[in-house]
Amino acid sequence: MDMRPQGARLRWRPLPWFLELVSILAGYGLYSLVRLLAPHRVVASYDNASLVLGIERAIGLFPELALNTFLIQYHWLVDFASYWYATAHFVVTPGVLIWLFVRHGWAYSLLRSALVIATVSALVVYATWPLAPPRFVVAGAVDTVTENPVIWAKEGAAAFVNEFAAMPSLHVGWAVWCAIAVVVVLRSPWRHLAWLYPATTTWVVMATANHYVLDAVGGTLVVLVPLYLCGLRARDLWWSPAQEAETILSAPGAEAGTAGRRGATGASLV
Repeated sequence: MDMRPQGARLRWRPLPWFLELVSILAGYGLYSLVRLLAPHRVVASYDNASLVLGIERAIGLFPELALNTFLIQYHWLVDFASYWYATAHFVVTPGVLIWLFVRHGWAYSLLRSALVIATVSALVVYATWPLAPPRFVVAGAVDTVTENPVIWAKEGAAAFVNEFAAMPSLHVGWAVWCAIAVVVVLRSPWRHLAWLYPATTTWVVMATANHYVLDAVGGTLVVLVPLYLCGLRARDLWWSPAQEAETILSAPGAEAGTAGRRGATGASLV
């Protein structure tokens, strides 16, 4: 019996590995195309940026320029942040997806389904609420990724991206998702070091003047809400389903063996 019925209708079971790979690649290609083709409403994006900046200043939370000013003083740090921004987003998330599918299939369905829903939700916002990033509107901000070109973030790359899709930050959102995936499926207390990944990513996206702090908040929420709707609960971040299954299996009278372990674990999130 499914021990985690919450959100069952929003998640779908894994396909055979080849079909799963094809569907994810096709989905990412569609995501990139839709984001690129979303209307580049420049005037609206600048108006929205003024609104975001006004909110941040009103609540006393405007760290973007200070972080950017600090960053550009150190060339090695600029290199680090630029490479992190241009690569980690596209390497770590697919890597975690593959790791979940191969090693932790019992959690793959919920986590993958939530990631897809989060990404589609972000696309809706990109298409309906364009937002110019800090590097375009904050006086004195330096776009370190293009000023210090790395890999594909070179001159001409802007033609292949929507530069007015700052809210929500999926760099942050996907990084939060990766950390949650690691925390949920592993048992070691060291698993919480995974939170350093979204923390670093949040610093990078603001220091490089690509996102506001509210973009990071939006990226976090756009991931947390689908995770909750798909059945994940806050307790899973501290007492993981993997630990719960192991405790159940070690109790007196519990069924022993690998098959029993897989069954109890698989019932938690799939």
